[in-house]
Amino acid sequence: FPSLPHSHTLGAWDMQDAYIQERADAMENIHSTIVELGTIFRQLAEMVKEQEEQVIRIDANVDETQTNVEAAHTELLKYFKGITSNRWLMIKIFLVVIVFFIIFIVFLT
Repeated sequence: FPSLPHSHTLGAWDMQDAYIQERADAMENIHSTIVELGTIFRQLAEMVKEQEEQVIRIDANVDETQTNVEAAHTELLKYFKGITSNRWLMIKIFLVVIVFFIIFIVFLT
């Protein structure tokens, strides 16, 4: 084997060490990024869990509101039927009073 100059060998080792150091730095950067992403995903999971509870409460409130609206609609229909039947009763009474008034005027005058 031909003998390589000592400075050439040190330069190759220095380049290899520099390459290995760059790779180690890149791996450390990737590792820290993955750890940071893990933290972000944990926080996101917590936020989703909190939102889930709110969505469940909103859904329950919507169901309760729908039930109340249906009950109110039923009560309004009952009230409307009551008003219309009372209206006809009032009209009948008014007609009877008018008939008696006309009879009173015609026969007593």
